[in-house]
Amino acid sequence: MEILRRLVKNRISLLGLVLLIIFVLIAILAPWLAPTEHEDPYRIPRRGWTLEPTPPSAEYPLGLTQGQYDIYYGIIWGTRTAFRVGIIVITFRALIGILLGSISAYYGGLLDEILMRFTDIFMSFPYLIGVVVFVSIFGPGLNNVMIPLIALGWMPYARMIRGNILAIKQEEYVMAAQAIGVSDLKIITRHILPNSIFPVLIQASMQIGSIVISVSALSFLGLGAPEGYADWGQMLSFARNWMLGEQGNVLKYWFTVAYPGMAMVLFVLSWNLIGDAFRDIMDPRIQA
Repeated sequence: MEILRRLVKNRISLLGLVLLIIFVLIAILAPWLAPTEHEDPYRIPRRGWTLEPTPPSAEYPLGLTQGQYDIYYGIIWGTRTAFRVGIIVITFRALIGILLGSISAYYGGLLDEILMRFTDIFMSFPYLIGVVVFVSIFGPGLNNVMIPLIALGWMPYARMIRGNILAIKQEEYVMAAQAIGVSDLKIITRHILPNSIFPVLIQASMQIGSIVISVSALSFLGLGAPEGYADWGQMLSFARNWMLGEQGNVLKYWFTVAYPGMAMVLFVLSWNLIGDAFRDIMDPRIQA
């Protein structure tokens, strides 16, 4: 409750919280805001087969993009895609990092050395190149994008939690628990992690936005979501040939870029503002 009170008290964090709540409501209410017309709700309806985008109208409030895909439908259901991709990738990254980092820091010695060298090996792989290579081998698709994003992104969490635990495991309450025979699992889960995990959670919340941007960029390049899938990067991909409008009217097709781009910017902004606020709230040096 204290954290929530501070979030609401800070105007910048309150803006981020309001934006995030709006996106959560859009994702929850997607079946009512944009009723599905196919068995797969993430398949964007096509209103025709004309290549040229159609401007906004009463029937199609945000217009139709290249191939007559409904921009409104794509943005609404793309919100669910953004949450799904961001939360799944960050959750698995954090779980892997917390598990390996906790074991490495708590037991130390040779095990610590092995796990940290294992972490260094993964950190040596070029991040985006690794994702592109994986997708090129196994084919485009959100699942094939999320797997390398998880496999090549857990290392900072492992290093962060390891550093925190190395400092905390020397505290008296930890040594007292060890002295009376409390199991290692209980010491780690009940005494160490609750006092060391907040920086990891802050970093995770701030990286959700960057994950959404990375996946959208891959979709824009044709390596992410398949054509016609409700994804903001896919919507921008449809707009790539129309960004400069036409001669004498460069803003003719502005809606193909503005609406998906605005949704992406506001979504990322909401997570960044909340992450910054959490960092300010939980960092004792800033509070001091």
